[in-house]
Amino acid sequence: MVGEYEHQTQREPVGEATAEHHLAVGFLKGNALTPKKEVVVPPYSIETLVENHVPVIIERGLGAGADFIDLDYADAGAIIEDDTRFIYQKSDIIVSLCPLTIDELAQLRDNQILITPVTINEINSDLLTFLQMKKITALSLRLVRNVDGGEFLQDILHVEGGLYAAGSALGDYLLSLIFPLIFSDMRHAIQANPVLTQAVYCYKGILTQQEVAAQQSMPWQDLLRLCWNG
Repeated sequence: MVGEYEHQTQREPVGEATAEHHLAVGFLKGNALTPKKEVVVPPYSIETLVENHVPVIIERGLGAGADFIDLDYADAGAIIEDDTRFIYQKSDIIVSLCPLTIDELAQLRDNQILITPVTINEINSDLLTFLQMKKITALSLRLVRNVDGGEFLQDILHVEGGLYAAGSALGDYLLSLIFPLIFSDMRHAIQANPVLTQAVYCYKGILTQQEVAAQQSMPWQDLLRLCWNG
């Protein structure tokens, strides 16, 4: 297993209680993780979400970099959508392997959860203004560290076994972030999951990353203290 965290995701349903949760997850196409863009979220990750009663909407062409066709994702249970505006409006959690542009940020709804691979230097005042205005909880795939202090995302992108193995590892990593957010309320999910405490840099519009706050000369609040105090 790569890195510090073992992924606990599995392909069978996690229990009847989860059927009561209906948060939808939207996946946008595009990839800023690797130069040739072959590492994508694989259909089996989508299937895992669907089997656990999670509605999934994907942008058409999501798997093109790795030669997955839209039918593969449809067979996994995803809704295929051409209009990204629909994905933004109907999804509670938005997953993009590229940082969002200002125009894309403007399409977010209030109180959504955003998962992207922004770096510390890309979390700027323009981004934070949108997140604050819309009370977004934002996670970065690049903030989670391995036991050596390196970037966990880079570990999984370079896992032995080639592109398919890297895509599978990426899918498992995303599921390890998504499932706690779906099957628990946000506050308790963050309290109980070390990965989330590293990944979250904005909690309901409040900046929680001290390094970013120092760079942008902005106030910040401790994430765990926010969670424990309500």
